[in-house]
Order: sequence, then C-alpha cells, then structure tokens
Amino acid sequence: MVIYPVILPVAEYEHHLPSRERAILLSRVARQALDLSAQKTGVTLGELCKGENDAPLPCNGHYWSVSHKPRYVAAVVTQDPVGIDIEEVTPRSESIFPYVASDEEWQLGGGKTWDVFFRYWTAKEAVLKAVGIGLGGLKKCRVVSTSPVSDRGDIVLSYEGVTFLVDQLCYDNHVASVLKNSATVQWIIPETPPAGKAASPWYSRTPASTQSPSLTHGQSYTPSEH
Repeated sequence: MVIYPVILPVAEYEHHLPSRERAILLSRVARQALDLSAQKTGVTLGELCKGENDAPLPCNGHYWSVSHKPRYVAAVVTQDPVGIDIEEVTPRSESIFPYVASDEEWQLGGGKTWDVFFRYWTAKEAVLKAVGIGLGGLKKCRVVSTSPVSDRGDIVLSYEGVTFLVDQLCYDNHVASVLKNSATVQWIIPETPPAGKAASPWYSRTPASTQSPSLTHGQSYTPSEH
C-alpha cells in the first residue's frame, strides 16, 4: 500500500490576517491538501466528522489527518488509522525536553538538540493522533530506534505495547511525520522550497510530485489539527 501525505504552503499574506480569518484560511488550505491526498489515493472525501475523543472519524472507509502551522499545512488520507504532524524547528525553553522523552530516548537520537526534539515531537504526535489519544500520552509513547538526523528516515516507536513506524521528512526548516507502518510513503510537496530558502538534505533525497473538512459528532468541519 502507498500513502500520499501532502505538504502545501500557506500564502504569505495570510500570516498577517486577524486570527479568526487566518484560521479559516488555514482550514481551507488543509482541505485542499486532504483532497489532493485523497485524489492520489483514489478516493473521494465527503463530510468529515469527529468522534467522542475529538478524533477524526473514517470517511468513506478511509482515515484522515491534518496538521497546520503558520507557513505550511500537512494532510493525509489512507485506508488504515493514520496521524500526521508538521512543526517548524524553532528553539523553545529547554525545560520542555523531559516532558517529551526520557534521557534514554534522547541518547538514541544523538542528544538533546532541537532537530531531534522536533523529530520526536512530530513522530509521537503522529502516533497519538492515529490511536485517538491526545498529548497526555506523550511520555507513554517511546522512541525505540531512529535513523540519522541528517537524512530523511524512519522512527520506530512503542505505545501501550504496540510498535509503530513513522516516516519523516525535513523541508524548509520544518519536520513532518506520518504514521506508515508497513506502507510505502510518497510525499507530495512543492517542487522547490520558497524563494530564498535552501533545500535541506532530507528534501534533496525526497521524490517530489506536482500535482479542499468538517467536525464533532456528525457535524461539518473545516479542518483543524488532527
């Protein structure tokens, strides 16, 4: 099985809109990304709904997940439970490290760096979204093994005794993670980074392709993050 996670840029002017208008526009871009992933998967999305835990419910027999940040959105549609997350690599307070992973986990990744932090954060979010659990389960979701930071790669995680395999991509100072398990991943991303941005090592090794949601119990949703 092949899954097609999509990353789409957010128009520069949207960054300066009032928060409510910006949220609406981000949701529209997220819907576009979902529709593109669905198109590549060969399915048509209908109304999107959330369940009791505020987690996305399957639509036409397929699962979906979205994530949006000020500059990019990420989305995926697939036949198995899935989660996706994207984050910009920006330093924060170092006091957050112990809340995300144990010392043993940090050692697996080569130490407490912000690159590793966001690899772990997005990977764990992808898994927790897929199982329908919020960030409260962050410490219970543990990193088992990881590929080098300098390359596009995988992270193996364990949650409640179950093993999960996450595919990761670094693009324009962002890290994106999607749960893949046994699937093959083909990222759909912009052909080139935005003007003035250099391609990262992960991006240069990633095949690029060139090629619009609703939530609560049966309620129509314009995608927010899930």
